[in-house]
Amino acid sequence: MRRIFYVLFALTFMGCGDNKNRVDNSTLVDTNKLNKQPSSMEIGQNDYKILPIDESGGDPTLVAFIDKLKKIVSEKDTSELFKSLDTAITVSYGGGIHGVIEFSKNWKLDRPEESELWKTLDQILTMGGTWENDGEYFCIPYAQSEKAFNKHTYDFDWYSTAVCISSDVTVYEQPRTNSLKIATLNYDIVEIDHEFTNSEFTKINTIDKRIEGYVKMGTLIHVAAPKLVIRKIDKKWKIAAFAPFD
Repeated sequence: MRRIFYVLFALTFMGCGDNKNRVDNSTLVDTNKLNKQPSSMEIGQNDYKILPIDESGGDPTLVAFIDKLKKIVSEKDTSELFKSLDTAITVSYGGGIHGVIEFSKNWKLDRPEESELWKTLDQILTMGGTWENDGEYFCIPYAQSEKAFNKHTYDFDWYSTAVCISSDVTVYEQPRTNSLKIATLNYDIVEIDHEFTNSEFTKINTIDKRIEGYVKMGTLIHVAAPKLVIRKIDKKWKIAAFAPFD
């Protein structure tokens, strides 16, 4: 009888341990499960995501132009870059700043080896883009697509909005990698807390406010950051703007 009691006690204890493990494992929220991932850019009103997409493939001449830009960036070739710019390129919308000279000043291209332009372009040119304003121009990166954001009725604050550019963005409880991992974001649109400053992490919350924590820098694209606007001018592809939302 005593032996039966010990066996039952042991089984009960083991069962409790298994339940505890299941609870611990479920603390990491995956937004894939919170919101079923839609295909392409067909996003439901409750799914605050911008999914990767590249619509350039329909025009071989545009693809060739973007490939040329990638080569220019890899070689830091300012001469060829300037040839790819519209002479009236927009450098700042709010400041009304235009022109190749102003573009060069803004990105410090008098010392091209030290310019941050190449790093910035290298990142976004690999991300793909979208046709905007009924095909009037092409926007890179896709994460700043007005067309995609217009699918949502939420009133975004562009200066405080960013997009996760990976399907596996870890949210930490504290701004350090050895902190508790509280969620995994999947191309989610998030809001940024500008009061928090850190060289490695950004404090965010999801649009539905269900998740709040810290993500590593480099896993987001800020919506107000500079974006490329490419359009045909005199039948040739040109960079018509590379300016922030200001």
